[in-house]
Amino acid sequence: MRVVYLADAPYIHTRRWVEHFVHAGWDAHVISFRPAEIPGATVHYVDGLEAFGKSRYIVHARRVGALVRELEPDLLHALHLTSYGFLAALSGTKPSIASVWGTDILEAPLLSPLHRWLTRYALSHAGAVTATGLLLAEATLEHMPAGKPVSVIPYGVDLERFAPGPREHREPLTVGAVARLSPEKGFEHLLRAITLLRDRGTEVRCVLAGDGPSRESLERLAAELRLDGRVDFAGEVAHEDVPGVLQRLDVFVMPSTAEGFGVSAIEASAMRLPIVASDVHGIPDVVLDGETGALVPPAKPAALADAIERLVRDPALRAAMGDAGRSFVERNYRWQDNAALMEQLYEKMVSSPMA
Repeated sequence: MRVVYLADAPYIHTRRWVEHFVHAGWDAHVISFRPAEIPGATVHYVDGLEAFGKSRYIVHARRVGALVRELEPDLLHALHLTSYGFLAALSGTKPSIASVWGTDILEAPLLSPLHRWLTRYALSHAGAVTATGLLLAEATLEHMPAGKPVSVIPYGVDLERFAPGPREHREPLTVGAVARLSPEKGFEHLLRAITLLRDRGTEVRCVLAGDGPSRESLERLAAELRLDGRVDFAGEVAHEDVPGVLQRLDVFVMPSTAEGFGVSAIEASAMRLPIVASDVHGIPDVVLDGETGALVPPAKPAALADAIERLVRDPALRAAMGDAGRSFVERNYRWQDNAALMEQLYEKMVSSPMA
């Protein structure tokens, strides 16, 4: 059976789905506007007109549609709605699945009437629609044709890989995250929170592992706030190395101002880390306030500092939240269980080819 993905090939979430179905025996092809290799799959890079930015998705629509038809897939799966999902709808290929992952449904429809139309067009033409969490599914339903369902298929964690070991006691404690350093991740608020903690006499170290468009501005801000020696910008980390980075942390901090699901939070919980996160979008699906972590208002460094300080000063609370987080992920976000749900959907769609 052949599945064609319309998705960004370098994206780790794309790679994990593709690699899973390659291992399950599918002939997998990826049509991507960003180049990358995925073991076992064939990646078709759509190049040219990069200066057009996201507009080139529309400019290349005919080319993408022709490539999809040439590949003759048994199933077409678009990952991300207003770009690849729209191209999938234009191709007219059936059966098809569109997966929403976050800002494509939480923010894009609000940008303009055109974006709202693109969203609804893609959703109405998909044979099936999936979302990674309940809050994201509810947001998707607002733009769906009446009576059309959304399947909740979380993006889970391989608990064998994300297996915590004993943590050494280190002073000061280390807080931080593994994430793309982009504006919506809100790490400037974490740096300001660390400054507040320092001024209160509570010392912490911070590790920010990742890269992105905000890295230079964050490094400048750290210097302006005189956080030299307190913040380690660790750079890009391969996904297979993420558990090792998380093992070095004592508290995971996710100060996002926008977040569709928050897979990094469940990876941190799997590593028995307590979490301090913003109470926005899909984060409450993956962080249980007062149980696996603390939710605070977004863009509020003082609230962030208060929650971090409470955990820094209370080792028993850190341990309890870490244990609760691991149990929560084992119950709800085990990768093999989530992948089985997607496998069932694939089988259903292929057996109903007009979907």
